[in-house]
Amino acid sequence: MEMLHSCLIPELSKLKESSKEAVENTESFDQFKQYLHIKRKVEDELKQLIELAIASPTNYLILVCGSVGDGKSHLLSYLKSQNPKINNFCYIHNDATESSAPDKTSMDTLFEVLKDFSDLELEQKEPEKSILLAINLGTLNNFLNTEYAHHFTYLKKYVSEKKILEAKIVENGFEKESKFQFVNLSDYHLFSLTEDGPVSPFVESALNKIVDQKEDNPFYQNYKRNCLEGCPATAQCPVKYNYDLLMQEQVKKSIVQFIAELTLKYKTIISSRTLFNFFYHILVDTELEQKGSTDTVDQYVTSLNNKQILLALMPNLLFNFSDSSEVFKNLVQLDPINKRSETLDTLTITFYNTKNLLHLFEYYIDKKVILDTILQNTINDLQGRDRHISLQTLLRFYALIPNNDNKSLNIQDDIYNSYVKDLYYWNKGIKSNLMGLYQDTVIKGIYEWNGKSEPGRINIYPGRNQLKYTISQPIKIRSYTQDLKETTEEQLDKFLPYMILQFVNPDEAESKKYEIRVDYPLYELLVRIKEGYRPNLKDKNNFINFVDFISNIIKNNKEQESLKITEKVGKELKEYELVYHDDFGKFEFKEI
Repeated sequence: MEMLHSCLIPELSKLKESSKEAVENTESFDQFKQYLHIKRKVEDELKQLIELAIASPTNYLILVCGSVGDGKSHLLSYLKSQNPKINNFCYIHNDATESSAPDKTSMDTLFEVLKDFSDLELEQKEPEKSILLAINLGTLNNFLNTEYAHHFTYLKKYVSEKKILEAKIVENGFEKESKFQFVNLSDYHLFSLTEDGPVSPFVESALNKIVDQKEDNPFYQNYKRNCLEGCPATAQCPVKYNYDLLMQEQVKKSIVQFIAELTLKYKTIISSRTLFNFFYHILVDTELEQKGSTDTVDQYVTSLNNKQILLALMPNLLFNFSDSSEVFKNLVQLDPINKRSETLDTLTITFYNTKNLLHLFEYYIDKKVILDTILQNTINDLQGRDRHISLQTLLRFYALIPNNDNKSLNIQDDIYNSYVKDLYYWNKGIKSNLMGLYQDTVIKGIYEWNGKSEPGRINIYPGRNQLKYTISQPIKIRSYTQDLKETTEEQLDKFLPYMILQFVNPDEAESKKYEIRVDYPLYELLVRIKEGYRPNLKDKNNFINFVDFISNIIKNNKEQESLKITEKVGKELKEYELVYHDDFGKFEFKEI
């Protein structure tokens, strides 16, 4: 019998956040890390900065900025392993959150590390060595606001001018005359934007590192040696099935789309380390991992019942992972079992009234992941109260790898797809494609924020909602797109995950610009308003920035001197107008 050490699971466990392979430091970069390394555009950016710094007679402080776990340490370790000269010319400080002694804080240590680049030292002499500093944006912000900040006004000014701590994309390169250089990993995402939607060479490359059928792939070699040749339970093993499933190109592309949707809808920050941990948990069921550590794997696998097998398959592991991961908690919002459509309702009725469940799987799911697999033996046998698990499995499989030859289940999110399009056009600066966003979505949302109103008017309330009277005033607002700069790149690797839209009042002499940040939640609400939805008090509390944005427009609107009051009397409407005559300092109230 094959024991745990002769199983694919221990090899895959190297992907876990808790594994020793996940720990990064700049002093070692072993063969496994070399294999797992994936080249990103930021690597070329940093590599060029370092090479130009080495070639220069001047020494520099090179800030490698980003968020926790986004690969700063890994990147520095890799570049150091590829270019030994870096050690001779640069001091590498890898973790700005650690202190060098028990009686010192991390800020004390950072002050000591950066002392050569303080104002006083820079004014007196050339720094002895360039410094490569991997630092989280939060730590950088904290340091520049500590008691040490007055020693580093040059650095603070540089960070401010380059907008490093702001949510803006700033194109930067090597500046020979500056003592400071930087790259910001936060400018890059796990995916890129294209006109056809998100793509991710990085995520797909990471998945390929696990399943590529190559000689240098330790995961595949282990799979071939144990799953294909040495395990008597291979035909019933969920881990082996999941590994096979991950080889499918459509599955990889679907995973990319889920990661992009999580990021854009819920502002989820997924680090490289967390990403590989996620891959492990959609391959290996936790219960199987735990049981396998005490029992022989083949004995445990062959003892699994149909329900356990289905729950251990990738589609179920993927969406159920939200229960055990704070980062991926919003996966439950993307779960197809929580979506509603007429087609889905029809499928559900059919599902519970058919004896041949496998036929439905074959109709809606790509057949190559069903034929000659453990699904054949489990689906039809799952009966009674557990039968709903088969329906969940069907819908989740469909979300990963549908049979595109047959009828769609209409589970796509049209508002999200529209948002991604507008986000791409806005980041790319294509004004001609943004008319609908500015006029039909945002401006219409402004006018109808307080309920349906006449064209060119917005409703206002004197203090509380009531049904008898409606008070409105004219308001003029126009799109302002002159600050948008078009880029020639078709694939956007650097982009903001939201849109900053500007508007003006055409009657204002100075054309004051009103700015609003439109992220996915606000965009979704504005689309619903366009379709007839009326925001409630909770919406107005949740989107207080939009409320303030509208209030500023109203406050500065010259036409606020004229109010229209509509009174509902039975089935009739009476209209009045309250006008302030500025020249005479008097109000006039009259029925229209």
